[in-house]
Amino acid sequence: MAKLQLRSPFSRKSHSSEIDEVIREVLEIEFSPDQAIIIPESGADGHVPLDEDGPILISDEVEVIETLDTTDTNMDISEEITGDVVSLSEDMGLDVDVSSLQNKMNGSVKKKRFGLVLSKKIKGSSEKKKKKDNNQVSEPEDNSLLPDSSVENSKKGTKRSKFNLDLNFSLKKKNGKQKTAEEALISTDEQELRSEEDSQVSLLLKKIEQIITPAPETIEEMKFTFGELSIPAPGVPQKEVNITYEVTSGTQYVHIEFDGESLQYKCLEPPLSDSEKEALYIIQNAFDKMAHSEILLVEEEDRAEALRDRFELIVDIYRLKLSDTQKDKFFYYLHKKYMGFDRMDLLMKDPYIEDVTCNGPFTPLYVNHRVYGSVATDVVYEEIELNNFVMRMAQAAGRHISVLEPIRDATLVDGSRANLTLGKEVTKRGSTFTIRRFRSNPVSCIDLMNYKTYDSTVLAYFWLMVEYKRSVLAAGGTASGKTTTLNALGAFIPPEYKIVSIEDTAEMNLMHPNWTQSITRAGFGGGESGKSAGDIELFDLLKAALRQRPEYIVVGEVRGAEAGTLFQAISVGHPCMGTIHAGSIHELLSRVESEPMNVPRNLFASVDMVIFNSMIKVGEHFLRRALRIVEVVELDPERGDLITNPVFKWNPITDEYEFSGSSALFDDINEEFGIEQAELVREMDMRAKYLENLARDGITEYEAVARAIRRYSREKDEMMEMSH
Repeated sequence: MAKLQLRSPFSRKSHSSEIDEVIREVLEIEFSPDQAIIIPESGADGHVPLDEDGPILISDEVEVIETLDTTDTNMDISEEITGDVVSLSEDMGLDVDVSSLQNKMNGSVKKKRFGLVLSKKIKGSSEKKKKKDNNQVSEPEDNSLLPDSSVENSKKGTKRSKFNLDLNFSLKKKNGKQKTAEEALISTDEQELRSEEDSQVSLLLKKIEQIITPAPETIEEMKFTFGELSIPAPGVPQKEVNITYEVTSGTQYVHIEFDGESLQYKCLEPPLSDSEKEALYIIQNAFDKMAHSEILLVEEEDRAEALRDRFELIVDIYRLKLSDTQKDKFFYYLHKKYMGFDRMDLLMKDPYIEDVTCNGPFTPLYVNHRVYGSVATDVVYEEIELNNFVMRMAQAAGRHISVLEPIRDATLVDGSRANLTLGKEVTKRGSTFTIRRFRSNPVSCIDLMNYKTYDSTVLAYFWLMVEYKRSVLAAGGTASGKTTTLNALGAFIPPEYKIVSIEDTAEMNLMHPNWTQSITRAGFGGGESGKSAGDIELFDLLKAALRQRPEYIVVGEVRGAEAGTLFQAISVGHPCMGTIHAGSIHELLSRVESEPMNVPRNLFASVDMVIFNSMIKVGEHFLRRALRIVEVVELDPERGDLITNPVFKWNPITDEYEFSGSSALFDDINEEFGIEQAELVREMDMRAKYLENLARDGITEYEAVARAIRRYSREKDEMMEMSH
């Protein structure tokens, strides 16, 4: 007999059809007029052990008829029934699948059993009973089997009934076929039953309450004992780091401290007592059976409300007595599991986290912190849980991952980029993932200036180049800030310009009114050329983009056959932006001239400017800087060498950018638009001061910065007078 968790009683009469439907869907139980079920008794701690078989409901209109138990380990179920016998009210009308009792009804109990027996009183059966002595058996009804319950035939070691019971079992298999078990008709003294009813029912309901209701908390608030809150600040030595900061008010906090060897990242969330954990398990189990994925079909802004409505419904069905604080805590964990990222939800909401890495099961997750660099966390996945989570992320992103295709790139629901591997097919420890966090409010050029990634003069130079439709490549290593730079430069593109971006996974967030975002798509099956049917690659998207008459084409990462088409587009006058992995101009040339790009040097020379980003370690901290900003002047026709001009260079000693004093691109703009270089330099200085004013006024949010830049372009003279 499987152990089943006893749940709160309720009266069917008071419930709507919606609750009835939930009962049948979630609890998967039904009671028919002549059915019964055995439920194990709670342990010494007053709690019934949890089990996956689901809950059992009983009516709050019950009659406790008899309490029986046995120590016989091989008792015939027809002779004695173990547990408390409860008669359900006439109007219960629920059905229950009790096929698990069939073997015990037709066979024997293999070990000692204690529990509750619930049975429905047969209508009118009490009128057929004759009052007899407690130990006397009544005459059986037609087609009934009467167990011998006389004193002489009672088995040794069993407790004999004080009075007799009318009990009829009917077992229902999942295929719908009915099987009738033994029927026992035993008369009972109804007067004696009534005298015991109040006290026993009270005890039963009290026992049920103890099983499922969390113990009252001594503190009715979600308090954390972490000391004073602060904000992470760079420049603090690792050994002195001991900081706690807020992620989500009231529910999510982070504590980072040095443990003697390295920094440790600890997630602080509302604490749960043992009884609260058990109650939360019950609620989550109900959610799992209620097809909670339907909540995802609700409009995004209404999902939290739909989730709370479902939560309140389950609390009502189970009659859980929860304080407001407990409800808030339970809803937090439900929201995190079904609408967030479950165990790592806090990591995905921490604004200081750039990357989240899982190297396999039973190993801590690592995060790349904007202030403290790579830090180990206290979040650990078990193997099965990790496999399920990886598949869930892939499916939520509309991608398929399997043993056949165990590696997958995906864009998560919040816009973050993920690289996933499944099982031990390609990663020895097991499933892994790396998530590049997506910022809903992207980094603005003012943010980059505050981080000292660029200074105001460099940003003003970028502003001019973008406004005059120069082509830009952001080069560098992994996590050097290439995409962030490109995204920040998007604010300098005039609002009337049409932009088309093409990416493998959606990373750009330009917030531009005239922007078309395109992403690649994986195909289905295999192809003779190695390309699956339905594959849409960067090359395909780039060809389509050229037909849309864009002022700017933005390529997320240039790395394949699309490079030739991109540089051809640049050479015929289409301004483009893109990122590429390279640390210097020589490395860049080697990459584009080799497989799979195969771009001729004279075609590459059509690029106007390359920004070389890098992540530099200074002491215990990492900084992002542009080592140099190089203008591509021309190709030497005689020697075939690329002539370049490093217009800006970063000085590592002073941590400042140095302007070379001349710009080849200023000469190009002069030839094309008739603007003198001195005028362009003066305009660059004016824009640099304007950006400094924005930073001084605390205008850092991307959209606010973009609006200010557009306003400057419209009202340049007036705005500069105001700034003085």
